[in-house]
Amino acid sequence: MTYRTTIKTLRTLVETLNTVTGNPVEAYRNDGQRCAAIPGVYVLDCAYGGYRLSRIVSETGGERDITPRYGAAVTADLIRAYMQGLRDAGSAHDTTKAA
Repeated sequence: MTYRTTIKTLRTLVETLNTVTGNPVEAYRNDGQRCAAIPGVYVLDCAYGGYRLSRIVSETGGERDITPRYGAAVTADLIRAYMQGLRDAGSAHDTTKAA
């Protein structure tokens, strides 16, 4: 059986990434008068038939690209690898674990 990576899969991965990093799941907040982006939140950028992981860097919605734009399957693998790298970096600072 072939496994197909969908946009729902990608959005779930980005939601998990935001949860793991302590960021809100929603990228924007509305205080009733204006809508503002939440810096630090990871978002999925979808354009030109491809996807990439980006991170919001300002309240005006500026983004920094984390991954290049690829198809859904490759982007999913890159997001998983990024999350694993964050876990590895966190455990590198944990002195209670044996090497």
